[in-house]
Amino acid sequence: MSKKRPYSHVKKQREIKELQNNICIVCLNTEKKEARGHHLIPYSEDGSNNILNFTTLCNSCHIKYHAGKLNIDIYRF
Repeated sequence: MSKKRPYSHVKKQREIKELQNNICIVCLNTEKKEARGHHLIPYSEDGSNNILNFTTLCNSCHIKYHAGKLNIDIYRF
């Protein structure tokens, strides 16, 4: 069962989307409604709410990532 994210995480997700102009780091989609703030180290694995632990993905890339069809090298960040 997934843990409910504290407001501080939700706030950082909004912040990273704003900082990265809602641009997906994978496919460069720029549709604001598609932007997702994504934890690089998952919240479920005790990923922090530090802004450095977030990036922006579009909905399509976010779904692919969680389905195991997209790999993001977190060490490049």
